[in-house]
Amino acid sequence: MPLAIDKPLLASDIMEARELKDGKIFLLKGRDGSSLVLKAEPNVTGDKIKATAPVLKAIDASMKMKPLTQPEVLQLKQFLKSWKMYVDFIKFVSGTDTNLPISADEKKSMDELETCVNQYGTGSASGRSDIAKMSYTQMSTLSVALKVENKPSNDASWDEARSIFGQFVKTLNKSGGLEKLGQIVAGDFFIGNEDRFVSSGNGVQVQLYGEKHRLKVILNLGNVIIVKDAKGKSRPSMLDYMDPNTDFLDLNQTLSTMGRSQDWPMRVLLDRTARQAFAEKLVDDLEYILKPEKSLFGFNKLGGSRASNRVNDGIKAGIKAMIKSLGTRQAKLSPLIQSYYAELVKAKV
Repeated sequence: MPLAIDKPLLASDIMEARELKDGKIFLLKGRDGSSLVLKAEPNVTGDKIKATAPVLKAIDASMKMKPLTQPEVLQLKQFLKSWKMYVDFIKFVSGTDTNLPISADEKKSMDELETCVNQYGTGSASGRSDIAKMSYTQMSTLSVALKVENKPSNDASWDEARSIFGQFVKTLNKSGGLEKLGQIVAGDFFIGNEDRFVSSGNGVQVQLYGEKHRLKVILNLGNVIIVKDAKGKSRPSMLDYMDPNTDFLDLNQTLSTMGRSQDWPMRVLLDRTARQAFAEKLVDDLEYILKPEKSLFGFNKLGGSRASNRVNDGIKAGIKAMIKSLGTRQAKLSPLIQSYYAELVKAKV
């Protein structure tokens, strides 16, 4: 069977595993050429992933994320066990522990995967593990800007940056591009995710174009993402929507019982004036980062003179999409998400 998010994970379907990042993100490759990504993070539990799934479905339905079940964790352990048996067999046949047909990267990936499974694979009372599976997708992020910090514009490292900046401008400028980014802002702030944009304070400092510059609302350039679908079309994505450091995703609380309810990021978007101001700040940040590519697509500014209005329209569309989606699932929502939903309905955006 192919590796797929909507199919049970089976050891017999996995051909290899490769570590992608920090011993927490892995790419599984199937025997039929299919692939699947596994991801684990501190403080991001399977129960939180399940609780926020209706929000993701409302904003970016193609970006599914599901916690592994305990039977799937056992299948992953069986795959690791089978790999160890294969290594032992190779050692036995060759009569040596050296010059084996196993690369150092492969061994490291398998060791890291085993550590990850042991640390995050234990299930909660619901049976969900803290390891999530998701589809593999081609993506680009604004983190490329960090690679060219303090580099002159004629440095070779700018070639990749200009290419990715151009992809972003093209994607955001086309119909629905900036609007989708606004929807992502709404989804993020609803679940307390400020690991992409911040609702108050300042964003990250960058050093581009010969100067230091403090962004206004973009905090994590690596989480500002565009992806390509099966037809090669690009769009903004809500990937990496779980903030491991948020105070606003404690499933044992509601908006009325948490200590900092007045600081819920969504409140900025429920106020008309503050929402428009946020949209303008986000466009300012994007225009600064994407400065070299603006002239290539026929605009003096990113998205034209209505750029901030388009982001604002997207935010409002995201709020309405969440009200509609969550409204049909009220009985199944966690108390926390129910309390957030009630605030949306009251706000009448």
